[in-house]
Amino acid sequence: MKIRDIMSQPVRTVRPETPFKDVVDCLVRSEVSSVPVVDDGGRVVGIVTEADLVSKEAYDGHRPRALTLLADLLSGREHHWATKAAGFVAADVMTRGVVACGPDEEVRVVARRMLQRGVKRMPVVDGDELVGIVTRRDILRTFSRSDDDIAADVALVLVSHPPEDHHVECSVTDGVVTLTGDIRYPSDEPIVVGLVRAVDGVVDVIARLRPREPEPPTPSSAWTY
Repeated sequence: MKIRDIMSQPVRTVRPETPFKDVVDCLVRSEVSSVPVVDDGGRVVGIVTEADLVSKEAYDGHRPRALTLLADLLSGREHHWATKAAGFVAADVMTRGVVACGPDEEVRVVARRMLQRGVKRMPVVDGDELVGIVTRRDILRTFSRSDDDIAADVALVLVSHPPEDHHVECSVTDGVVTLTGDIRYPSDEPIVVGLVRAVDGVVDVIARLRPREPEPPTPSSAWTY
């Protein structure tokens, strides 16, 4: 499955000069947890999240938190939250260096990148153009499929993809696919399992397959005397 199949669009955006209050209103009214910031050319230059905006309440310099911030300064810790709290426009509070993805990337690849980079959502860009946004929840929805729908797709994969000459049946319970039957060679099993595991909604694959023939000799061993 590709990112374009699950991403949300159109995307609400703000400009770097959008006032703080208007950014808050955008998130609240749209019921989203973040909003990309785009420049005059429509390029993504940052993203404002709920955490960026909450910093105004958590680190507002007008509140009695000065001693805590001073202690942080003396300890050498970074104060990007305090800096954001003093902001008045989107450019002041946005997170820069946005991690993005492309519409034709595989969902599994992007999900791995999200975990590695510790982000909950990614703008989807095609060249310089913002075309959508994808969140962890969007990815989780790929697992929200009925067992019957998964079984139908698995059956289609088994009859329309190699390896040939196999007699494999499947059953699905809670997204876990159990494969039974026979295959021609032992090396066919990982191929079949890989194809089934790529079906949307599959949580895991249990293979109970029997090879009918031993593995054929490789070209190198065939010429050994």
